[in-house]
Amino acid sequence: MTEEITVREYRPEDLEQVLDLARELEAELAEQFKDVEIQSGLDDYRNRYLKPGHKYKTYVALAGDKVVGYLIGYPSLGAPEVDYTYDMLPKSLIWAPPEFFLQIAFVSKPFRNQGISKRLHLAIIDYARSQGFREVYTCIAKWNIPEIKVISALKFEVKDLGYRYRLTLKL
Repeated sequence: MTEEITVREYRPEDLEQVLDLARELEAELAEQFKDVEIQSGLDDYRNRYLKPGHKYKTYVALAGDKVVGYLIGYPSLGAPEVDYTYDMLPKSLIWAPPEFFLQIAFVSKPFRNQGISKRLHLAIIDYARSQGFREVYTCIAKWNIPEIKVISALKFEVKDLGYRYRLTLKL
């Protein structure tokens, strides 16, 4: 029997469990890409993505009290190289970029194929809509078939960029 799954906004007390999931993700990437060295992103998670006051918005999926998945997104200027390198924060409540970028989603292997990723995506799409963003988008490598299936099922428009897809949902 599958445990009840809940989805909610990330809280600082979730940090260690999300970092455990990031370690699981890094191990999967190292297994999948044996000819490259995967540089750990744990410091980025701790000091940037999950740090209060930064631009990132994170939702977590829980089985009981255990964090089993997460999705991180952020307001986007529409220039990934700038968005990724810099934390651009509005100076006032009046200005907000029109786009919200979905950076990464991950669900622990024992909890996959239960609709958790879809629920995380729906939660963050609802958040983006409530904040007045006009579109949500992501870029996904073509080898990431499970994530492409989740995003496609949510009616995102797909644009082939050659080595990856850009998937966009107008709000």
